Formats: sequence, structure tokens, C-alpha cells
Amino acid sequence: MSKNKIIKRSLYISSSCVLAIILVLITTYLINIHSINQQYYDRYNAKSQVALRKFPYPYRAAIAICSDIDNTGTLEKFLEIQKFLNTREITSMGEGVGLEIGNSFFFYEPSDGAISYFLSGPRVRETIINFIKSGQIDVMHSYGKKSDFTREDAIKSLAELKKNSCKVDVWVDHDRSISNIGDDVTFGLGDHRDSKAYHADLTLNYGIKFVWLGRVTMIVGQSDAITLETFMSIFDSDHPLYSLINISKEIAKNAMGVFGSKKYAMHGNNDLVGITELDDGQKIYEFIRFDDNWRGVATGADSKGLAYAISNKNLNRLKETGGYMIVYTHLGKSGNCSQYICKDTQNALRALGGEYRVGNIYVTSTSKLLNYYIRQRYLNWSYEIDNNETIIHIHNILDPVFGPFLPAIQELKGITFYVPSSRDTRILIGNKEIKGIEKHPADFNGKESVTIP
Repeated sequence: MSKNKIIKRSLYISSSCVLAIILVLITTYLINIHSINQQYYDRYNAKSQVALRKFPYPYRAAIAICSDIDNTGTLEKFLEIQKFLNTREITSMGEGVGLEIGNSFFFYEPSDGAISYFLSGPRVRETIINFIKSGQIDVMHSYGKKSDFTREDAIKSLAELKKNSCKVDVWVDHDRSISNIGDDVTFGLGDHRDSKAYHADLTLNYGIKFVWLGRVTMIVGQSDAITLETFMSIFDSDHPLYSLINISKEIAKNAMGVFGSKKYAMHGNNDLVGITELDDGQKIYEFIRFDDNWRGVATGADSKGLAYAISNKNLNRLKETGGYMIVYTHLGKSGNCSQYICKDTQNALRALGGEYRVGNIYVTSTSKLLNYYIRQRYLNWSYEIDNNETIIHIHNILDPVFGPFLPAIQELKGITFYVPSSRDTRILIGNKEIKGIEKHPADFNGKESVTIP
């Protein structure tokens, strides 16, 4: 056999092997995607006679604005931002939007960075305490930037929270703070037992249930099926080249997650919340945040960029997918805007308020949305129909991280069931009937429902 024929045959065999490998990978990927989508269908299937509704009535989707406290340099700025977000009162930016949007806090932060619990004086300290108790601060943004942070600093910080009866259950890593719990994106040592900064055992024991470890997605709507449109909806015709790059990156992260990458696991199934094992072996709920700025992931996480993240296009897409979404931002980073919150973002927040008030998108704080997600997903319930009366029995919540528990009525607020007749329905926790359940007419699915108040 001639040398040329040998070379051609070798090339043919090699290319055939490569093609076969590619086909196997594509087939495996599609099988996994089908399996993920089937899980979402089974989880949120509302076709049964009695079914658990994905969101509280009458909402089609849910969103939380999760703002890191960075660059909020004065107490006055913080208070004005929160007044605009959470009330309908007149502010320096006009009438507030009256939504439920929380904020975060530092224990330690240089004075030129942001207000903090220990370094900004008694008025700031008292405000943080009061806002935690009211729920308007619901996130601990690490322990802050303290270059010599140690376990003793965590002990001191948690003692302050306990002394003042302050309960926070959401943790968000901060830039590259040593106290961060994540180590593959935000480069923290907080969960490394051999580090002087180790605190994860104390922090979780205090009551942190949910952590953000730096992962951001550009996909609108989590806990929803993955399709080609999932990625193509990222496209922005005003920025086609950047959009194609962003789409390629999101597809790559999704594929790596599907094939077992720990770093991109949450991108693999596009779920809002996953179960993560920390470096010290503890398990915790990890959540993903959203920012789809055309310049690249996380580049729009500021006061100006929030308008892009919650644009009408994205809100319409969110309603279409029926997904959850936690938006990543820093409302204190207002750049060269003339007001505390940039004008375009003020208008976008007002539009979001309109979607909430007409019953399209459920808007609440990060903590409340995450807790609702867990309780809805792991609710253990059954039903019986007797003489045309539907009786729903709530047994417990099968929490896979912190263990099963019998929820109090207030922990089930918003849980909604589709039923044949809302008028002829009762809900029981154990053997105790829940009084005053809300009874609703048919929604966009054509089904009546009842909600735990």
C-alpha cells in the first residue's frame, strides 16, 4: 500500500473516530437535557385534578432584587434607596415603587467603601439592627473586607446578631474577601478548616441556610426547561457580536455542568437552588443570581445596569417561561447618575411594580423567595376527595439539607393548590385545619385554586 493511501486511511479513521465521539457527546448531552426537563415537568405539572401551583396565586413568575451594599457610602443614601424601593412615599426620586426589596450589610468595610456595622457609628448600627428585624435587610454580605479577618471576628459578629435577636438566613460572598465561603469563584477561605478565617461551622450553626458563591447566569428564568430559546433569548440585536459571545459562553457553561463540572453544576440544570457541599463537608443550599448585560456576565450589576436586567423584554420572557429569578445588583453603585438610583432604573422598577400589582410577577425579598422555593419544592402532602369536598393534608416538609420538619402556618404563606372547586376545599396541617384559606377563581390555566394566607 502506498504512503499516500496509508495517510488517507489514517485520516479517515481519525476523522471517523472524532465524529463518533462528537455524536456520542451530543447524544449524551441531549439525553441529559431531556431528563432535566422531565424533572421540571414532573415537579411543576399542574394537570392533575389537585396540584401544587408553582407560585402564589395569581402570579406567573417570581423575582427578587438582590442588592449588595457596596458603594452605599452614607446612611442617608441607604435610607433613601430603601424608602424608594419599599414604600409609596415621596422621595428625592419621586414616589416610591412600594415593592418588597431587601438589602444587605457588612460587619467590616473601609469607610471609603460602604457603611458597616462596626466601623460606621451607632446610628448605622442601630439602623442595621432595625432593618434586619423588619426584613428590609435580609442578606449578610460576607463579614466584609477585613484583611486580617479571623475566626474571632466571626464570633464577635455573630454574638452581636444573637444579642440583638437578629435573624439572617442568606449569605452572599463579597468580591474576594477572605471570609467568603466560596473558593472557586470568589476565592474565600471561610469554609477551610485549616485557615485562620474558618467560620463556616459557626455561621451555618447561627442560621445561614442559603449561600451565593459567585455564580451568575444570563438565562432569564430559573427552574424551567432548557431549550434552544433558553439561550437565544439572550440575543440583543443592538449588540449582535457581544450577544453571540454571551450565548456561546452560556451554552458552554450549561454543557460543562451537564457533564459533571462542579463549578458549573448550577448552570447545568438551570435551577434556582442547588445543594452544595462546602470544603469542610457541610451541606448548604446554594443559589444562582442573574445578570445579562450585553458587555458580559456581572458587568451590569449596578444601579444603571439594573434597568437592562429587568427590561420589559426580560420581564416578558420571565412571564413566558414561568421561572424564578434573583437579580444581581449593587444599587449603591450609581456612577455618574444624578440621583441615588439611576433614572432608567427608577422607570424599570416602576414597570416591575406594575407587573406585581396586576398579578403577573411575584416580587419579594431574596430570603422570602428562597424559603418559599424550598417549602414549595419539598412539601410533602396528599389529598382526598369525599362527597365532592377536597381535603388537602400537609404532612411535613422533606428538607434534604436540614431535615424534615412540620411547618407552622406562617411558614406556608403563599402555598397554593389547584383544586376542582375552591369553595369546597379544606387544608389541614397534621389534624389541624387551616382557617381562612384564600379561595380563587380560575386563573390563566383555567383552574380554581386555594392559598394558605
